[in-house]
This record gives sequence, structure tokens and C-alpha cells, in this order.
Amino acid sequence: MASGGWNWFWVVSSMLLGQATVLASGIFNNRSQFRREALARRADRHKVIAERREMFELTHLVEVNTLLRNAMAALLAFNSARTLYRSRRQADPSALLESFRQPMTDAFDASDAALDASRSQIGFILADNVRALADAAEEAITLAVSAVSLDEPVDFTMVSKKANTAYEALAARLRDIYATAEPTAAPG
Repeated sequence: MASGGWNWFWVVSSMLLGQATVLASGIFNNRSQFRREALARRADRHKVIAERREMFELTHLVEVNTLLRNAMAALLAFNSARTLYRSRRQADPSALLESFRQPMTDAFDASDAALDASRSQIGFILADNVRALADAAEEAITLAVSAVSLDEPVDFTMVSKKANTAYEALAARLRDIYATAEPTAAPG
């Protein structure tokens, strides 16, 4: 009898131990699954944020490149309009000056608007070195517009070099972003 009493104890104990093992295993697996899911969600958030940052930066790099080119073109158009105004005024001082002045005023306004547009976007460039070069180009164009409006000499070669340096930096940053965004091929 004594041994029979212990047999049922071992049967019940092994059943309880088995259930406890299954329960502990389930808890452990659930925690591991929750941890994996949390890591996956965190990785997805990180990926989404990185993609949004890249798209933001790409958009602004292209936009600033376009705006700086527009500002440079507007500067050259203003310089041409100013030169034409001066030559017309010298050729016929008695002519109605307002009709000669209007194209120059329009060109100045277009130049001013192009510079305002580029100034408003340059600050959004995330790479400090690229932003500094874009700032330098915008400043050179601004100073050139002021000099043209005051009939002072302008070193268009220097302005063009600063603009070209900014264009090159913007393009290099674009290439860097696209190069890091490309999936790398698995070694064969």
C-alpha cells in the first residue's frame, strides 16, 4: 500500500511538472516573440524615418540646385537689362526713360524673387558643408545683383565659380544619398 500511495503522487507530480513546463515554455516563447516583434517595429520605424529623411533631403537638394540656377540666370538677365538700359539712355538721352527702365526693373524684380526663393530653401539642406557652399553662392549672387544695380564692376567669373562649386556639392550629395540607398549585391 505504501508503494501504491507513492505511485499516484509521482503520476500527479509528473503531470503538474509537465503542465508547468508547458506553461513556462509558452511564457518564454511569448516573451521572445514580443521582443522580436518590438525589435522589428523599431527597425521598421528607423527605416521609415531614414527614408523620409532621404526623400526630404533629396527634394531640397534638387530644389536648391534649381533655385540657385534660376538666381544665376536672373542675375545675368538683370545685368543684360541694366547694360541695355544704360546704352539706350546714352544713345538717346531725350527719350522717355520709363519705357527703357521697365525691362530693367522687371529683371531686377525677377532676380530679387529668385534670390528670395533660394534663401528660403538653403537652410533646409541637412549636410552642413553643402549648405555652406550654397550659402556662399547665394551671397555672391546677391552681392553681384547689388553691384549691377549700383553700376559697380562685377567679377562674374568669381560668382560663376562659387555657383558651380555649390552645384557640384549639391550633385555630389545627391549621388551620395542614392549610392547609400541602393541595395548592395550579395557576393557571388
